[in-house]
Amino acid sequence: MRARGVARSLALALIAIGVTGSFSLARASDEADAARTADVVAEQHPVSGEADSQPEGEDEDLLDEASRRDPFEGFNRDIFSLNRAMDRWLFNPITHGYQMVMPAPGRRAIYRAFKNLDSPVILANHMLQFRVVAAATTTTRFVINSSLGLGGLFDPAADWFRAYRIEGDFGQTLARYGAPSGPYLMLPIFGPSTVRDVCGDVVDILADPLSYLLGPYQWWTLLLGGSEGLSAREAHLGELQELEAGSLDFYAALRSAYLQSRDAMVREARGETAAAGIMMASGGWSGP
Repeated sequence: MRARGVARSLALALIAIGVTGSFSLARASDEADAARTADVVAEQHPVSGEADSQPEGEDEDLLDEASRRDPFEGFNRDIFSLNRAMDRWLFNPITHGYQMVMPAPGRRAIYRAFKNLDSPVILANHMLQFRVVAAATTTTRFVINSSLGLGGLFDPAADWFRAYRIEGDFGQTLARYGAPSGPYLMLPIFGPSTVRDVCGDVVDILADPLSYLLGPYQWWTLLLGGSEGLSAREAHLGELQELEAGSLDFYAALRSAYLQSRDAMVREARGETAAAGIMMASGGWSGP
């Protein structure tokens, strides 16, 4: 989440140029990707295209709603095409190379460790949202996994104590207090977002101690797809490929999945549901 958040802040200038002129992974990412967040809430909020799980009229309503939230669809599709090309020729080969040299247990451990480092920022957002139980769960997970879990390489908090990950970010906090999502955006390289989520990610990265501890190293990992950016991409690559294989329009399917995931997180922050943010050991959202 953090690596994708930094990249989104870098993409702000590109977005501004696109807006004035006519106005993509992944945050992204998860954020959304049929990532783990969408999987958790799939029963309550099915992704468009699952015709057997909901009436045809409701399915069309979801598509219409997603389209209404994407006023810059032409520009976003151009960015999406660029992202697909970069995935094909740059990021996918890097990801496959990472899978070849690092065994699956090691990849999962590295991914869990980076997710554990997100905990202080997630905790801050839970507190801003006055979600006492979520804040207590995040604190418990961070203490247990940082100690018994060897810095987050393992997840004894979930495995032994059933304390599962609960997502939280400043975009969600803004929504908790009534900020509209704004138009859907496809960011260069790092994928799906909205105006509100871009602003939220900028705040999250500025509040993240790793931004200052890692310094230039964090920018280097962004450029090479390393750090959590690479581990998150690897963790969700299969899910993205499944979503693409089952979609007539991959762009529309990805947009729908992302927006439904973010809407579920907003409902959770507002106390309307408690399902969206619970991640079974690891989660998040990333997109091409």
